[in-house]
Amino acid sequence: MDLITLDFETYYDRDYSLSKLTTEAYVRDPRFEVIGVATKVNNEETEWASGTKKQLDRYFKSFDWGKAMVLCHNTMFDGAILNWCFGIRPRVYTDTLCIARALHGTEAGGSLAALSQRYNIGVKGTEVLDAKGKRRADFLPEELGAYGDYCINDVELTHQLFNIMVSGVVSGYRFPTEELKLIDLTLRMYTEPTLHLDTPLLHSHLEDIKARKSKLLQDANIDKKELMSNPKFAEV
Repeated sequence: MDLITLDFETYYDRDYSLSKLTTEAYVRDPRFEVIGVATKVNNEETEWASGTKKQLDRYFKSFDWGKAMVLCHNTMFDGAILNWCFGIRPRVYTDTLCIARALHGTEAGGSLAALSQRYNIGVKGTEVLDAKGKRRADFLPEELGAYGDYCINDVELTHQLFNIMVSGVVSGYRFPTEELKLIDLTLRMYTEPTLHLDTPLLHSHLEDIKARKSKLLQDANIDKKELMSNPKFAEV
């Protein structure tokens, strides 16, 4: 099974970013645009690809996703893009952010920059700050090249982190395979949701609940307004 480490760079601006929206709202928003993606297959050289949605669709077809483990830092984001935008479902998902939280707790710095510093493997760049408000078509060739180098560096850092944390070469604690399976399951429940609701049954149940509440209020001989604040409810 191939290990494909990847990282997407996407359009964002002041009012449209992951600091203002949930991951799902951000990725499913009409404003969403992939600027480019860096990919690394096993230990091969990392490459940068940028283009239209159609061009990236063709690019992704060069990978055998059914025989691949996809690794990202915060795979909830990149895995969602793979699935929701490109219809890609790899055999396995894994995530250096999830692994780091399991090893160091949720209170420790879990960003790629913090973990790279913690393990002394390199420095995360800041070129993403210069991309604010810029669509792919807005980048000059040299700007897009610099952004690609930044993204490639992120992939290299993520790949190194994964090898260090999973192997236990630093901590002396090899990350359990069962935990990796749990990470895959958790990410898949988000990126590939399979919850189906019986809508007619739910509508019927809602009408039943409304009728029961109405009867309870009638039997108690009170108005609904009397229950709409804590003091009034306590008095009743």
